[in-house]
Amino acid sequence: MTNLTKNSWTDEIYDRLTTIIPKSPGIACFDFDNTLIRNDFGEKIMEELLHDGLKFVPKDLSDFFRDKELWKDHTEINTEEKERLIWEEYSYQLKEYGIERGYRWTSFIFQGMDKQEYYEVSRRAWERVNILDRDSGVFPQVEMKDLIAYLNHHDWTVYIVTASPEPGIAAIAHLFPVEESKVIGMRQELGENGKFSHRLIEPYTYGEGKVKAIEERVGVYPDLAFGDSFNDFPMLCRAKQMAVAINRDNPEFASACAAKGIYIQPYFVYQPVPR
Repeated sequence: MTNLTKNSWTDEIYDRLTTIIPKSPGIACFDFDNTLIRNDFGEKIMEELLHDGLKFVPKDLSDFFRDKELWKDHTEINTEEKERLIWEEYSYQLKEYGIERGYRWTSFIFQGMDKQEYYEVSRRAWERVNILDRDSGVFPQVEMKDLIAYLNHHDWTVYIVTASPEPGIAAIAHLFPVEESKVIGMRQELGENGKFSHRLIEPYTYGEGKVKAIEERVGVYPDLAFGDSFNDFPMLCRAKQMAVAINRDNPEFASACAAKGIYIQPYFVYQPVPR
């Protein structure tokens, strides 16, 4: 894309992006859920696995639940009830221990798959939820997809840095397009059988963990960074040339970002016609 389409970008952010990007190539890091895309795809992958009855995981999940007796053999719980109980426990984890702890807790749901199975589950979930519905659909933000095309045209290196499972996002990264190897997310240990376990490889890509992962896997801080929540705040603060906070009606987040000189972009206008 030779020229960046204005769409919903503020005048100030649009002018800054179109000044910085053509000057010389650099590194851009994007959060994924609610930044590159509308809504949350990480949870949709969870839904896909739950709909399938958690067929990849071990029978005994008692280590992950308060009601240990019930979860000694999850195959004895019908799928609908299992889904309800897992979302209930997930909500409890988030409320009692915070977002990062809640996200980490979900890792057991993503175990037992090899890379190919992970990719198949993710792409199946994307096909199911990739609909242009403002409230429930999951689809690329027009502005962001155009921006990545513009960055690629000017030979920038683009990374996705997400708290969602790395293989799940890598499976669909080509749609933006971002190289699979440039997705940095939640990583799980691989067993000798080539299957992912529930054990996470640190740093976990949440908050400061995103910065640590960038330090380890990119080696330098990004020139441009984009994110929509306090989870992304440390990454936004490290951007060398420009950081953009996507504000989804979160005054506290917007205020904290503004205090650090981070640009504030109101949530993008819903565009129902695919580009």
